[in-house]
Amino acid sequence: MEEGKFVLWAQVRTGTPQMKVDTDGLLRPNSWPEGGSLVYLGDVAQSVLSSLGPHPTPEFIDPPGFDEQCWTISVQSNELKILIRSESYWGFGLFARCYLNRIEIIGARNDAARIAFDIIASLGRDPWKTSFPFAFRKKTGFSIDNHQSKWTDLIKTGKDELSENIELIAEKYRRLMGKVDKRGDVHLIEVKENLTIARQALHDRNAPAVSRALSRAETALILSNPKTRSDLEEQVNMELGEEIPFVDLTESE
Repeated sequence: MEEGKFVLWAQVRTGTPQMKVDTDGLLRPNSWPEGGSLVYLGDVAQSVLSSLGPHPTPEFIDPPGFDEQCWTISVQSNELKILIRSESYWGFGLFARCYLNRIEIIGARNDAARIAFDIIASLGRDPWKTSFPFAFRKKTGFSIDNHQSKWTDLIKTGKDELSENIELIAEKYRRLMGKVDKRGDVHLIEVKENLTIARQALHDRNAPAVSRALSRAETALILSNPKTRSDLEEQVNMELGEEIPFVDLTESE
C-alpha cells in the first residue's frame, strides 16, 4: 500500500462554525463551559474532520491570534495524520471567501483517497474552484488545473476502491443465487436492494452511505446462506442475552 504525504488546497466559502480554543490548545465547541478564545473553523476544515469519523480532539499547532480564521491544527485518526492550515490569500481576509485551507494528509494513499472523496461529498462542491483565481495561484504556487488534478486523482482512487468493494459483494451474491433455501431468497433480495443503494450512493459521492449499504448487504449475505446463517444468529442471540450495564452519567462532571 502506497504511503506518502498528500497536499490539497481548498477554497473556503464560510467561516462557520464558530468554535473555541481551550487553555490546552484543543479545539472545543463554542459552548465549551470552561471558555477559551474564539476560532472560525470554516466549512472546509469542518468537512475534513467530519470525514475522519471518530477521532481525538484536534490540537492547534498555531492557534488563532488577532485573526480568528488564521490557524493550523493537527489531528490523528488511526494511521492517518492530518494538518490543516487556514490563511487569507486575498483582500486582507475581509470575508470568509478570502481564505484558503492547506490540507496535508500523511498516510496510505487509499486512506487519503477516502478522505478526499468524503470531503467533496460533504462540501457538495469542488474545492479547487476559487473565488479569486489569480490570487489563489499566486499563494499556492500551482495552477487551478494542477489543483483539480491533485483532487481528482485522489478522488478516483477512493471511488475505484469503493467500486471494487461493491463488486466483491455483488460477486458473492451472484454465486448464491439459486443455491439457497426460501428464507435465503428473502435475504438475497435485501442484498440486491442494498447493492443498488450502494451504487447510487457512489454515483452521488456519498462514501458513508456506500459503506452502510455494503454493511447491510454483507449481513444479508450471511443470513441468506444456511451454512453461515446459524453462526451469525447464534452470535446475535448471545449479544442480546448479555446483561448491558447501566451507567448513570447525570452526575458526571
